[in-house]
Formats: sequence, structure tokens, C-alpha cells
Amino acid sequence: MATYKDIQAKTGLSLSTISKYYNGLPVREKNSQAIQAAADELGFRVNGFARSLRSRKSLSVGVLLPDLENIFHLTIVAGVEAALRSDGISVLVCSSRPGPGDAVDFLMSKMVDGIIAVPTAGDVEALRAIATQGMPVVTIDWTAPDLVTDSVVLDNVGAGAAVARHLVDHGHRRIAMVGGDPAVSTMRERAEGFRDALAVRGIELDARLVTTGPLTAENGQAATERLLALPDRPTALFSANYHLTLGALMAINDSGLRVPTDLSIVGFDSLELARTFRPRLTMFEQPTRAITDEAARLIRGRLNGEIEGETQNMRLSGRLLVGASVASLHEHPEHDG
Repeated sequence: MATYKDIQAKTGLSLSTISKYYNGLPVREKNSQAIQAAADELGFRVNGFARSLRSRKSLSVGVLLPDLENIFHLTIVAGVEAALRSDGISVLVCSSRPGPGDAVDFLMSKMVDGIIAVPTAGDVEALRAIATQGMPVVTIDWTAPDLVTDSVVLDNVGAGAAVARHLVDHGHRRIAMVGGDPAVSTMRERAEGFRDALAVRGIELDARLVTTGPLTAENGQAATERLLALPDRPTALFSANYHLTLGALMAINDSGLRVPTDLSIVGFDSLELARTFRPRLTMFEQPTRAITDEAARLIRGRLNGEIEGETQNMRLSGRLLVGASVASLHEHPEHDG
């Protein structure tokens, strides 16, 4: 196995210069290039464990998620791991269960150098405490007003508005929304954008057509069943996250209603469902890769000192992927409530 001395023999540089290069200290550009070229030729690889002992860093980042069964959350893990691997930074994944703050305490006990979190309300106090002490923290997906950290989130207001405009453009006026807990910023903001965009078009969202509850398929199914049981049921429905969309589709399938002939639907973050559902599901897609890349950039910048000072808050735009699950009522005005 190649060593620093082998690189020294190839480059003629001092061991101290080579050590500086591999410990992230300033080295002349020509020396950096010579060291890297020699390392590539020799097949040299840094001993991560020894390097972490010298730097007193674990060279690891914790990824904190509400649970490990959500496809969006698993995509976050994959994206962050891929983005940080080239920097020699490993990822330690942990879910927020079983209790408030437990997962943050666990990650800290493993000496992680920073945390990327899709937080729950129970994580906020513990994350605030470590961020105040200088631990780099980047939150993804949703934010809490009293948690001051770097963040990368979707433009959720814009997402809700885009769905509302699409449905109204197709002639729908009696529109339902299967939403989540309004205490969660993503759910609150998607509903806000949805409602405001309808208001701009002169449509007041009927309170009976808006549901809230846990972000589960079970809730999505039950909420959709209640909406479909109304004597003047909606002509279109927007489900505001993946699991709610899954539950809504289950309820629609069980009801015997045809999409989009009897009911139009727009899902959220459900690319797999969009590909398998017939007719193809219209859905709003988050820019997951861009979110994880930005989160990795922020945590990397905090760890290596390239980013300092005030927190950075990124708000990214998603896109509406048009399928065939929304009917045009302009062609069938008798269905327009």
C-alpha cells in the first residue's frame, strides 16, 4: 500500500507539505497538482480513521429523518451520501423515534461534525441547542420559526399555487385539498399557496373540502373517502404529499369512480405512482437532487470554513408534471360545480 514516503519519492516534496495537503491546509497549487498526480499513479488512498484522529473530526455527518419508511426521506439520504462521499465524509442516518431529542443526542454521541435534518417538532429544541453551540446544522423540507439554521426547502407556496392554477385552467371550481398538519410549515404553505391562487381566480375554497391530519396513507384514504361521500362532491382533488396521494388513490380505486371522467386528481412527489397509475397521474415534483446538493454544499462549506456568518436559506422551485388525470370541464360544463 502506497504511503506519504512513496509520494515524497515521486514528487520530491517534503513530508510536511504532503501532510498539509491531506489535512486541508494551504499548499501551493503546483505542489497540490504534483501530489494528486503522484497519488493517482500510486493508487494512494487516505486512511480516513487516522486522518480523523489527527484532525479531531469524525469526518461524518448525521442525517436526521422523521422516519425511514418515506420514499422522499430515503431519496434525501441517497442524495446527501452521494454528494459528500467525494469529500471523504460519511453519513450516519437516524430517525426521530423514539422520543423528542433522542436522535439528536444519539448523533452527537457518535461525534458527527454536523447534522442535515428533516426535523420534527420534537427535534427542534435539541437542534436549536447544538446550533447555538456552533454545530453546523442544515434543515431540509420544513422550518421552525425559532430554529435558526441554514435551510434548503421547496417553494411550497408556489407549489400549491401551481396546482390550483392548473385545475382552474381546466375549468374546475369545486376543488378539494387533502392536506396535512398545518403546524408543519410545508403543509401550511402548500395550502396557503393553493388557497390564494384560487382566490386570485375568484374562487373561494370551501372549508368542507379541505382536510388536515397526519401525513399517512391511512389518513389520505380516510379523508378522500369523506370528500367523495359528500352529496356535492368535488370535481377535482389535490393531495399534498406522497403518502396522502397514495391513500387518495386507494380511496378512489375503492369508490369505483373513474379518473379523470368522474374525478380529477393532482398528486405530490409521487413519481413512481405517476408512472404506474392509469391514466398517468398529474403531479407536482420536488427538485430532490437540487435540494440534497444544496444541503451538502452548505454543510461542507460550514465544515471547511468556506461559509461563515449568517445563516443561508435556500428556497427552490419544483415543477408540475402534467399527466392525464385532470379532465377539462370546458368540454363538459355540466360537470362544473
